[in-house]
Amino acid sequence: MRSLTPRLILLPWLALSAAVLSAQVQVGPGQEASWLLQGHGFWSGSEDAPRDRARAAACYRKAAEAGDAEAMAHLGRMHFRGEGIPKDPAEALKWLKASAGKGNARGLYHLAELYQSGFGVPVNHTQYAALLRAAALKGCPDAMAELGQCHSFGLGVAWNPSEAAAWFAKAAEQPVTLFYPMTLAWMHERGLGFPKDANAAFRYGQRAAAAGYVDAPRYMGHLYLNGIGVPRDPQAALGWLTRADALDDSHALVELAGMLMEGAGVPKDPRRAVALYRQAAGMGSATAMLLLGDCRQLGLGGPVDPAEAVLWYGKAAEREVQSAFPRLAWLYHKGEGVTQDDKRAVAWLRQGVEKGSTYAIYLLGWFSQNGWGLEKDVPRALSYYHQAGERGWPQAWLQLGFCYKLNDGIERDLSKSLEFFRKAADMGNITALHQVGWAYQNGEGVAVNLTEAIRCYQAAADQGSDASMNQLGWFHAHGLVVPKSPELALSWYLKAGAKGSTSGWWNAGLIYESGEETVLRDPAKAKHAFAEGAALGHAECMHKLGEYAERGLGGPRDIDQALAWYRKAMDKGNAEARAAYLRLTMPPPPEPDDEE
Repeated sequence: MRSLTPRLILLPWLALSAAVLSAQVQVGPGQEASWLLQGHGFWSGSEDAPRDRARAAACYRKAAEAGDAEAMAHLGRMHFRGEGIPKDPAEALKWLKASAGKGNARGLYHLAELYQSGFGVPVNHTQYAALLRAAALKGCPDAMAELGQCHSFGLGVAWNPSEAAAWFAKAAEQPVTLFYPMTLAWMHERGLGFPKDANAAFRYGQRAAAAGYVDAPRYMGHLYLNGIGVPRDPQAALGWLTRADALDDSHALVELAGMLMEGAGVPKDPRRAVALYRQAAGMGSATAMLLLGDCRQLGLGGPVDPAEAVLWYGKAAEREVQSAFPRLAWLYHKGEGVTQDDKRAVAWLRQGVEKGSTYAIYLLGWFSQNGWGLEKDVPRALSYYHQAGERGWPQAWLQLGFCYKLNDGIERDLSKSLEFFRKAADMGNITALHQVGWAYQNGEGVAVNLTEAIRCYQAAADQGSDASMNQLGWFHAHGLVVPKSPELALSWYLKAGAKGSTSGWWNAGLIYESGEETVLRDPAKAKHAFAEGAALGHAECMHKLGEYAERGLGGPRDIDQALAWYRKAMDKGNAEARAAYLRLTMPPPPEPDDEE
């Protein structure tokens, strides 16, 4: 269900391979070092001795009880991950706290994961980031990489892309043999610290799967489903995601539910997808809680239920999911599932900002600009938009462009407007790209350049912009820069209309109404185009339908229908429709008095 999924942080559950851990053993007096080595051997397995995670845990326990901090970290991690032994929040917390208390980097790192996931402790991303930093400073490369992600998303720390890049780079400087293979996989997949390399991501994912890491099947499913380092193969993804070990992984259930929601490699089944989300939420998946809120809000896999959406978003917010806060705020603003309350909405947005939500920052700009739940303050709104834009939210740059273009509480500045539209367009926002084209067409903040305008419109139209399709139709209708072609103009207008553009239907109707060159006059098709525009609320199209019904164009004459359309257009403020309605409904003037 990618269209509903928020931008998520890929934070794997980490542990080192047994071979690497053996090289890191701190041999000291007593038997604990021997037990630790035996634990590594059983955890990894070999040709002479098969892998036996339960015996590994028993060896780690002996070493941990004898005071070995490294063994404590491994035993705590195994209780956390359920690696050959039952998951046990109390035992995981006990041993990881003990290991971290001794200053062990691996213990600090895995304890951080408990606070990130809420396993045995309340979710606390501030504590999560603090423990990651402590582990990173002690040389743990996996902690360095995750700390970089925290700074990338403002998770538990201030958003700081420079600091993020520094930690990614520092992690990449560490010997590859010290990493958990899943960390190397996602770093190469996303180009963090290392050059982006899908093949390397797949290779490290395979290595994690071969070593028996419990989260590897989910990651391999992700790679096959998205064609990362391997040809896209939904069936292979399904095979990985339905393995017995994957079904115990809430992340794998969420991925599998997404396949069912989209019908990717499996029959589309939103209800079953929702059932899997519920199962994953029951296992503690905050992502599943968020997606359940989306499903109830949008009516996916069941009826629309804003009240239940609020419930699930609230659960996700309790687990500090950044995108849950602005979702809750918007429901309070709209009064959906809760009593309308803009002040409460603002409170949710401020909590979201504290938790690092870029979308919450952007919405605070909207609320400040419109005076929803707080005093209207356009300069403050602009500041929020700037912050959100700098953090990668293209709609924020778009909104800044409109603020400077429309003179809404701030002095109009078309040069600045164009600057911000360009920023948004460079980030892939097609509305902004259309606005850049409009600026070139009309000389708004830049010299008129119709060739550049058409280039922008064409690029935006190729990405689905109905407004740009309509403008391309206009250029072909008038023969500016491109040859005049009513046929091509009509084609673009119809494409725009099919995308929901009322202007597209209006312009198509006008061409059919008059007939131009190779396009023959066709009142029936004109009437159809105006009807499509009217259904979308276009007042002029409604007025035209009134005229057609009154005059019997494109169909039989029908005065009642004409009055109905005139009235609808009149209610939308159309003056011509009002005049026509009054003309048809005014009583006739009195007959002249013959005696006079």
